[in-house]
Amino acid sequence: MNLAAERSLRDRKTLAPASSVEARRAGMPIRSLSLRLNFSWVLAGNLVKAACRFGVLLLLAHLCGLASVGRYAIAVALCTPIWAVVMLGLRGTLVTDARGEFSFADYLAVRLLTSSVGLAVVGGMIVFGGYGANLAAVILLIAFAKTFEGISDILRGQLQKAERMDRISAGLMIQGLGELGLMVAVATLGGGETLVVAAFPVAMALTLLLWDVPCCVGMLRGAATDPDSKGGLWRQPLRWRTLAKLSAVAFPVAVTGFLIALIPQLPKYVIGAIMGAEAVGLYAVVAYWISLGMMVVTALGNATAPRLARYRASDDVQAFSRLLVRLVTLTSGLGAVGVAVAALLGPMLPALVGKEYSDLPQLAVSLSFFALMLFVTGPLGRALSAMRRFWWQALAVSLGVAAAVAVLPWAVRSRGLTGAADAMTLSMGVVAIVTAALVWRELRYRIRREDVLPTEAAV
Repeated sequence: MNLAAERSLRDRKTLAPASSVEARRAGMPIRSLSLRLNFSWVLAGNLVKAACRFGVLLLLAHLCGLASVGRYAIAVALCTPIWAVVMLGLRGTLVTDARGEFSFADYLAVRLLTSSVGLAVVGGMIVFGGYGANLAAVILLIAFAKTFEGISDILRGQLQKAERMDRISAGLMIQGLGELGLMVAVATLGGGETLVVAAFPVAMALTLLLWDVPCCVGMLRGAATDPDSKGGLWRQPLRWRTLAKLSAVAFPVAVTGFLIALIPQLPKYVIGAIMGAEAVGLYAVVAYWISLGMMVVTALGNATAPRLARYRASDDVQAFSRLLVRLVTLTSGLGAVGVAVAALLGPMLPALVGKEYSDLPQLAVSLSFFALMLFVTGPLGRALSAMRRFWWQALAVSLGVAAAVAVLPWAVRSRGLTGAADAMTLSMGVVAIVTAALVWRELRYRIRREDVLPTEAAV
């Protein structure tokens, strides 16, 4: 071996460890977790967050009364549909963007711009809506909480796309425990209703700054291969045409998200107008257990959405169909268990909420059937999103909203809170049936296409 070759070999051996060190220092791409691990992590994180939120409702009821819970529920009911439009369904669009049509910086820029619009809308609603001082303060605090949560949501979407649900779940746990801990601390110091509710935006802001941003920045730096790659957290200047195109792509998702967010809030609007704020608080406390089940459904959907999108991008109809059938089976089984649990534990509700109301057990059972329809609709909607059939999903949910608007006033006047739950069961049943029909239509088209293409190639 000549001198030049020996020197080259020695240089490669010397530089190899240094290169690996520099790669680790720059941040290596994080490795995806398995589907089972992702589901377990998301389930754990969402259950902890849901349990903390339920504890917050009970604590607010015992400290400030059911009327305060009603004002909180009304504020959430007003802000949730607005933020469903503001968020534009960007997280779902980002997760299902298997071909990398847009960069993460584009998604983040749109989320920041639309969040500013949402705050302006809520501010105008407070100024011209004629709300009382207490309700206006609660609405404004919930709006800030939604803003911080929306920014965290798009950062978590990037982690979800990389199938690292463990980091998302840790953020959910931190957020839920922070909300409950701050609320207890404020209540111990003698804070009133407004200061207690202020625990929500504070906890979400701290979770965003101390957990979500560092996790997302570290992952994006690990994924970047050069300084000009699309993996940066921010890009200057703003690419306005790209942002407009992304907003147009995501708009049907925003419509669907608005309608999905509106459906659970519709009973609160009607109950508040007919029966008052205290009845809204009672309905919100009893209906909150649905959120626990939705955490499981959300965990399944978040864990499987990237995989469904990849199966759809690669036209693997069989794998897509198998995974979807598993999801629908699991969610329908969860709904059936919920019906049984509501029938068994319904008589305990009056002691839990501290309010004598003879129809509470029947309300729990009626809400469990509403939850069953809601759980089944979840994976079917994820399937349409993975198929990039956003307008189809909007059509299905709009039919459900129309059914709820038509039935709810009569149902609440004639049967009270139980009537509201029955009307919502009818509404989500319409959504489930229409969504299932649309998914089946698309799958049949894909199967026929796979059968036709080999025949055409042979001919």
